Amino acid sequence: MIAWPRAEMRHALDYLVERRMQELGVPGVALAVVSDGRIVYEKGYGIADTDGDQPVTPNTLFEVGGLGLPLEAYAAMLMVRERKMSLDEPLSQYLETPWLPNREASRQITLRHVLAHRSGLSDRVRLGSRSIDFEPGTNFRYSGMGYVYLAHVMSEIEGMPFDRLMRQKLFRPLGMSSSGYVIPEGLVNEVARGHHALWVPILAFAGPMVAVFAVLALATFLVVRLGFHRLKLEPFDLVPAAVLAPLVSSILLYYLQGGWALIFCLGYFLAWLVAIVLIAAAIQYFRFVFGFGRSDGVVTRGVRREASSSFLFGVVFLASLFFMGWQVPLPARDGGDFNAALSLRSSAHDLALFVQGFVDGELVGPPLRASMVENRTLIAETRNDRFGWGLGFGTREREGGLTLWQTSANIGMRGMMVIDPSRRSGVVVLTNSDRGKELMQEVAEHVLGPEEPWQLP
Repeated sequence: MIAWPRAEMRHALDYLVERRMQELGVPGVALAVVSDGRIVYEKGYGIADTDGDQPVTPNTLFEVGGLGLPLEAYAAMLMVRERKMSLDEPLSQYLETPWLPNREASRQITLRHVLAHRSGLSDRVRLGSRSIDFEPGTNFRYSGMGYVYLAHVMSEIEGMPFDRLMRQKLFRPLGMSSSGYVIPEGLVNEVARGHHALWVPILAFAGPMVAVFAVLALATFLVVRLGFHRLKLEPFDLVPAAVLAPLVSSILLYYLQGGWALIFCLGYFLAWLVAIVLIAAAIQYFRFVFGFGRSDGVVTRGVRREASSSFLFGVVFLASLFFMGWQVPLPARDGGDFNAALSLRSSAHDLALFVQGFVDGELVGPPLRASMVENRTLIAETRNDRFGWGLGFGTREREGGLTLWQTSANIGMRGMMVIDPSRRSGVVVLTNSDRGKELMQEVAEHVLGPEEPWQLP
């Protein structure tokens, strides 16, 4: 579409985005298209929050997480141009107090390693893990923690908080007036809310819990059978398993996703259970009132009526499964919740301004900008593509040329930025739903050409 007449491109994008939003159940989308170094189209679709009526516009703030990494890389290259950093000197030399516990790795990790995701640091950003899993420079592994480390170094060099540093060096010069890693609390409600299918947080907590309970129940049975020589389990025997299962599930979720995800998933799981219990109790109560079921707990005509019905609970449970596809909003992230790899809030318009600045070579100059693309490591090959990683961007080479890309995957949010340097073009797509992953790839494919996704195979 990038080569189409503008009116035709706009009409086609409107049709595509609106149709796919409805089919996928995505509440809101913001997109911007850059052609020949200028924004030629930007628009918002849908709503920012299913609980409200705030429309999405090109200036609506989204939690863009990983899309901030190439922006940070660009700011770091600006500091290289200013001779405040070097691509190949250890980052630790800029620090008075070591940040990494592994002193040997600390003396090896350079800016080049971090930008190319070859530092050995993990992607366990929500846990703040500073462990090194392989010798720096010997392998590739996507690492948000590498960029957290870099943000700390940049802040130490400039003597100011990272958010202020980015505003001063990148956002203001490029006109990105809405973007920030920290925002005033008054703007929190203006940020688009992420959305999940209801089953995602419930299964994220309940799945491990059921698995752990099953393992512990089996172990309990073996202990009772072999250790105490009893053939039958008593309900009391399963109390330890019932107590430990949710505890272990909580620890696993916290370790893998962090405390914010734990609160989110546990909250929806408990709300779902409470809703089932309340609905079952209400149905049982009305059955009792109208005399249609056994619910009064008294003996009538020689038969004792039960006070509750496990069958009814099971029916309500099964009925609840039909609502698991509902899109539910995530709680808003605090404005002061800072993380260099996660907490950037930006808009399609602001990110398109960055694309403009990048293809024009503003700030860092054409030579350093070119080095961000040329210094790339081959990661994988497919029938049509060679995927690699440069200094801040993923790269994709095919017969038709080279494109740069970065995606974001905050919980309940999906975003994408693709740049075609040779055509001085690009596209930014932001969505407020996990289901937006498919939509953002389709939009980028139709705008820039190859109808295959920008993602590592």
